[in-house]
Amino acid sequence: MTQQLVWLVTGSTGGSGLALVRTISARGDLVIATGRNISSRLSSLPSENPNIYLLDLDVVSPLEDIKSVIASAVAIHGRIDVLINNAGMSRMSSLEEGSEEFVKTIFDVNLFGSIKVAQAVLPHMRSRKTGTVAFIGAGLGWIAMPFLSHYSLTKASLTMFAEALQHEISPLGLRSIIFEPGGFDSDLATPRNDGFGGPPKIEDYQPVFGSVFGAASGIPKSAMAPSDIAKIPDAIIDVIKGEGLAKGRTMPLRVVLGPDSMDGIRQKCKEQLELLDEWEDVTLSVMKEGHRETSRWLLDNVSILPKS
Repeated sequence: MTQQLVWLVTGSTGGSGLALVRTISARGDLVIATGRNISSRLSSLPSENPNIYLLDLDVVSPLEDIKSVIASAVAIHGRIDVLINNAGMSRMSSLEEGSEEFVKTIFDVNLFGSIKVAQAVLPHMRSRKTGTVAFIGAGLGWIAMPFLSHYSLTKASLTMFAEALQHEISPLGLRSIIFEPGGFDSDLATPRNDGFGGPPKIEDYQPVFGSVFGAASGIPKSAMAPSDIAKIPDAIIDVIKGEGLAKGRTMPLRVVLGPDSMDGIRQKCKEQLELLDEWEDVTLSVMKEGHRETSRWLLDNVSILPKS
């Protein structure tokens, strides 16, 4: 019988995090569900499945506090095989109107929290020379949607962190992966009474906002959120465990989830290649004489394809 994996999922009090916890446990693995005050907010959750354990963890806490919580998590089953950095938030705001507190908060939750939890878990994985650090990014990490730009900034940064981490830890027997879903029904962007975000108050931006989201108002909800939240956990688990559609395949660095995310990223890559071709003369105008060839060393060390 295959040994049960031990998963730790952040941001498990609702949405995709809670769906992940329920699916992981239903498929027979052990899961430590973490979140702010989760032990009181979801106290009945372990009664659904004995494979679930609750642990309070706020990802915006200082690193030393997070390390202490992770040490407690490791003590539960003796290890953590898979970390899923899922905790996140989204708010609408113009870039100019984003308050200092708002910008700090969204980066703390979406980026710095994931970095700190990964830092806390990595020593335990390194000691065993096995483990997967996963991140929940977003298609909007590739695409800067107007008035959701702060969210895009954090997810783009998270993508680079996951990529850099893979280059550093893969030689140690560890893996880094980021999943980049498109739109699905969740409470991520649900308005909250925290004073953050909303349509622009600056009059100059209001017509721009109206043209973007006024057009969106005529699009069916199913087209704005074309992915099924109930299907996302199985896709993530299959890729990490090499099961289902991922069976027999090498786990990649990035996995795009949902048709809108795929089409948006594909368009971005195509347009970027077109711009590189169009402006190649300017790009190369600054090179030293006789130095056209880029170092193979550089290209080999930044490749995102799995190494054979």
